Amino acid sequence: PNNFEEIADALKQAMEMPEAEQIKRNKFLQKRLKRYNVEKWAHDFMHSLEDTAHKSDIVKAIRMRTDQEEEMFNAYKASQKRILFLDYDGTLRGFVNNPEDASPDEELLELIKTIHSQENTEVVIISGRDRHTLGTWWQDVPITLIAEHGVWKRPVGGEWAVTENLKNDWMETVRPILEKYVDRTAGTFIEEKNYSLAWHYRNADPDLGEKRASELSTVLKELSANNELGVLDGNKVLEIKDSTIHKGKAVTKHIFGKDYTFKFAIGDDWTDEYMFHDLPDDAFTIKVGLQKTAAKYYVDDTDRVRDLLKKFAAS
Repeated sequence: PNNFEEIADALKQAMEMPEAEQIKRNKFLQKRLKRYNVEKWAHDFMHSLEDTAHKSDIVKAIRMRTDQEEEMFNAYKASQKRILFLDYDGTLRGFVNNPEDASPDEELLELIKTIHSQENTEVVIISGRDRHTLGTWWQDVPITLIAEHGVWKRPVGGEWAVTENLKNDWMETVRPILEKYVDRTAGTFIEEKNYSLAWHYRNADPDLGEKRASELSTVLKELSANNELGVLDGNKVLEIKDSTIHKGKAVTKHIFGKDYTFKFAIGDDWTDEYMFHDLPDDAFTIKVGLQKTAAKYYVDDTDRVRDLLKKFAAS
């Protein structure tokens, strides 16, 4: 609406558009209006209010000081039942240009094994990654894995299972939109999971990538308003999925009815905010990187995360 030239071009296109195309487009708009009635509008309005209340809880975390770190590890040692929720990309492992190259190194595998082997301690890796990748990378480590932000779960010694009944027929509508942005933006690509689609732009020109991401985010959010879909704005990635699935729901379901006396969660991007927000107040929540967050503390980078893991392993 702020670009006069684009408005003029759009008006000219509308006036010169063939009648058949006008009819086709109006049918689409009428169909949308039938779906997006006053009841749907009211539902979305109330949802927006709730979302605003959620975002009001998000403030800048404080850098974890030595005394706060010591307090956390003392609580860990004194606890009789402990659980750690760990995000993967950007947290346990730094970002790389090709996501397939981000497999865990030997030191990380051994650290997680050591922590999980401690008495009354459970480690859960909760990631946006697909289940096949997570399962392959962590196949020799007996821990719980949660994939695609909570869609799939593999308990210790168990098999992968879907946590809820979801539909993915919407993907046929969304995929062409993402393909259009891949065509327009060199260095971007689509990642297709069982119940979500992701558009990665880490390898694109930085300025153009951000511009296209902003455009695509707007398009996807308009589309998702009518389809109970959600758009996740991650680190150089936009992901669209069922809006009822997120990490917060996954962690609260996992701890429900279990008396964990020490709860810890760490992650680096917006998808982890649901987890920080939904865990009980006594949980130790940490954001990787200085950003607005619902977490209590933040650490600078993945090197600091590795330091914390080493201290957990030595506790």
